[in-house]
Amino acid sequence: MKRTLLILAAATPWLAGCVATAPEWESNFGDASRQARAAQVIDPNAPARNTGLGSTDGKAVAGAQKAYADSYGYAVKETKQPSLSISTTVGK
Repeated sequence: MKRTLLILAAATPWLAGCVATAPEWESNFGDASRQARAAQVIDPNAPARNTGLGSTDGKAVAGAQKAYADSYGYAVKETKQPSLSISTTVGK
């Protein structure tokens, strides 16, 4: 019995040393990732000012794309309407 108490009394300082450091580690857990994420955000209030997508018709967008391509000397390929041919001969 005395031997067990002596072993427990000798082991207590080592166990106390291990327990004291755990709360310090956990209090800073995740700080590096939160700091990295915050450094990547230029304007944290931007989502509050977002009014949604603007509305634009197809002709205006096509004109803007053509003007952009022309300003850089790219050739814009005109799209062709799909054609569908239906045969009236059935099983002959």
